[in-house]
Amino acid sequence: MKKLNTLLEKNSSYKEKIYSFLKKNGAIIGVIILALLLLRQCNVSGRLEEEAKREHNNYLAAQDSVRFILNKNGNAVYEKSAYELKMSELSKENKELIEKLDLSRKKTPEVVIQTVVKYVEIFRDVPTRVHKDSTGQEFITFLHNPQLPGENSLKLSGKIPYDIKINQDPNDPKIVSASLFSKPAEINIDQKISIVSGLYRDPKTKRLMTRVSTDYPGITFSDINSFQIKDTPENRKTLMQERKRFGIGLNAGFGYVASPLGISPGIYLGVGFHFSPKFLQTDGFK
Repeated sequence: MKKLNTLLEKNSSYKEKIYSFLKKNGAIIGVIILALLLLRQCNVSGRLEEEAKREHNNYLAAQDSVRFILNKNGNAVYEKSAYELKMSELSKENKELIEKLDLSRKKTPEVVIQTVVKYVEIFRDVPTRVHKDSTGQEFITFLHNPQLPGENSLKLSGKIPYDIKINQDPNDPKIVSASLFSKPAEINIDQKISIVSGLYRDPKTKRLMTRVSTDYPGITFSDINSFQIKDTPENRKTLMQERKRFGIGLNAGFGYVASPLGISPGIYLGVGFHFSPKFLQTDGFK
């Protein structure tokens, strides 16, 4: 009975201490709780605002087209809005671009940029020469190797075989004509085009933009398709769900091997079964 009374007295004492502490510091505790709630609400509002901006950016990107920005120092610069996508928002075309990089099952890229280049140029005054090989075949050769700016280069060469047939009028031997018969040509092209591309966020509109530039003459960009995959918990979960936890593979190593003669160091080879939990796998964005 005395033990019970003692426990009740201690319990009552604890309650009084707790009550006294709350009475003295209740206002401070209330302010802290309120601040935490406000901070949480601000974080939620911030995420909602960021999501709204992302969706607005994607809407504008869907309406955008390639724009010619400037031509400075001989560089052609083109620009188009880029998408900010989650894994669940990737279209069939987006997934096909990732598959072309051979990274779909290994590591998902953070940024994908596809540019469609249109090249139009007319070559004039290209020098030609007439040659004859050891077999007697005659052909016309040409070589065009202009000086281009930067790291660009072009070497266009080839030859066109031909035969000439002399025709004599059977009624008048003085009348002679010639016919030229061309054969399939051989053309060699050695070309290097320097293209620079990058993503940036506009400081005023906060939209994600893609710019591509080249100083190669005659190059224009008819289309630019680009998107950035957002690093979100949803994407990490999606990527991990696509990975396998179980697998079978070959094992090789050096260690102690048991044999009829006993245990001794040696090399071993074998087939093994492994298990890798998804929470230990990387998320594909690092």
